[in-house]
Amino acid sequence: MPEWEDGCSWQRLKEDSEAREAFLAESQAFIRHVASQACFRSLEWGRDDELSEALIAFNEAIDLFAEDKGVPFLAYARVLMKRRLIDYYRRQRLRQSISLDQDDIGRRVDVHLGLDDFREQEQNFERAEEIRQFSKALAVFQLNFQDLVEVSPKHRDSRETLLRAARELAFDPELWLQVERKGKVPMQALGLKTQIHHKVLERGRKYILAVALLLANQNDYVYLREYVLPREKGAMG
Repeated sequence: MPEWEDGCSWQRLKEDSEAREAFLAESQAFIRHVASQACFRSLEWGRDDELSEALIAFNEAIDLFAEDKGVPFLAYARVLMKRRLIDYYRRQRLRQSISLDQDDIGRRVDVHLGLDDFREQEQNFERAEEIRQFSKALAVFQLNFQDLVEVSPKHRDSRETLLRAARELAFDPELWLQVERKGKVPMQALGLKTQIHHKVLERGRKYILAVALLLANQNDYVYLREYVLPREKGAMG
């Protein structure tokens, strides 16, 4: 069961139409994000057929998914959506480029990718792509993966405190806008909001910023979020 699920098993999602509809509705932001990235333009529900195609693929991913394969559901659904969009553009005979390797675009793509094939063929590429993207995002703030390893809290209480600060930073629109504009954490404003001592925030500044980058762009980092962040309810947002 994915980390954002609360009391709802995959079996129920497969069999209960109301539970599935609710899950699909909650996942619309992720579906739109992936499809818009793949098509290199902003897509809107009710206007763009690409979103309908992506939704169909996401729904199929629910039927095909199995928890015991060791594959993150969102990673699997993301690839199925991209593959279906490739097939859609081919069927429509459109020449618009989408964000998969050109070798894949040039050959027949099986939109019904099984979990075993995905595990063997696609996951290394997906992980590498996330790492590449996150490395670029960290570099904007003069950070790298080594920084994240070195500043990661060793004690659970400290980690939970800094994670709370990172969540507040990532999900507060005004605070995050300051990060994007100034390239640094607004320490005073974050301290006022979280009531965490300024020395604690300063010591954990790099960790807070790196984790907040993951959370603020959570739809891009399916694998890294599972690796860096603890499993928690409500994480999808």
